[in-house]
Amino acid sequence: MKKLLFSILFASLLASGQASVSIYKESFEEITSLQDAGWVMYNDSNTPYGTYATLFPNAWNIVNWEVESGNHVASSPSWFTSVTQADRWLISPPITLPSNDAAILSFFARSHDTSPYNDGFKLKISTTNTAKESFNNIQIIDHAPNVSISEQTEPYGVNLSSYAGKTIYLAWVNDYTNGNLLSIDDIDVFITPLIAVNEVNKKDLILYPNPTADYFTISDISDIVSVNIYDLSGKMIKSNFESVNNKFDVSNLEKGIYTVSIETKSGIISKKIVKK
Repeated sequence: MKKLLFSILFASLLASGQASVSIYKESFEEITSLQDAGWVMYNDSNTPYGTYATLFPNAWNIVNWEVESGNHVASSPSWFTSVTQADRWLISPPITLPSNDAAILSFFARSHDTSPYNDGFKLKISTTNTAKESFNNIQIIDHAPNVSISEQTEPYGVNLSSYAGKTIYLAWVNDYTNGNLLSIDDIDVFITPLIAVNEVNKKDLILYPNPTADYFTISDISDIVSVNIYDLSGKMIKSNFESVNNKFDVSNLEKGIYTVSIETKSGIISKKIVKK
């Protein structure tokens, strides 16, 4: 499913014009087989209910939901012939993260039914291989929204900065009991290269906590002139953002991924932050 809102080019992000760079993207529009595209799946022994048995010969499958415009997603069922918990894994190809830039994962997910049949999922990560025991949870979603992906405006966001320089595998696991269907789409692992003037090295500048629910702190504010925040469409959300005791309040922002533009006396630096 191709979405204009989350193009990697944020036209009005900064005057310098530097934008995010995708390391790995998958919209499920160009591939017809998950396995042929390097995805690994683990299936359970459950039998999907009714026509789902034909639609899902594997744990996950690429589905074209014709009732929604734009279209191909990766889907997995949790509605079986008996009430049993699903255990259906979809594992990405290996993704190598740069060592000197913080990467962000964004993706969309939806359930296809109302409560209590609205599937949830676990997002897991491995830095070694695709064996189940190699993965750790990095995000747990009890219930994905029952809203078409084409209508959603904010992706799920995960900060991958602690995995810089490593090769990772990402796993979406449908482990819901007696739900219906789960779909994911528009996976994007990206970085925003630092924007610097006069070759100033500010790569140690850190925003924390990240992700955050209420505020973030900048590790060194001694050289800062101003702070602005942009959403992923490039719209400025906060200008000349001021802190209180080096705490920048973002509690009123919607959940999602934002770019923090930090102007220093020597240049401008761009950092990503995830609001949860």
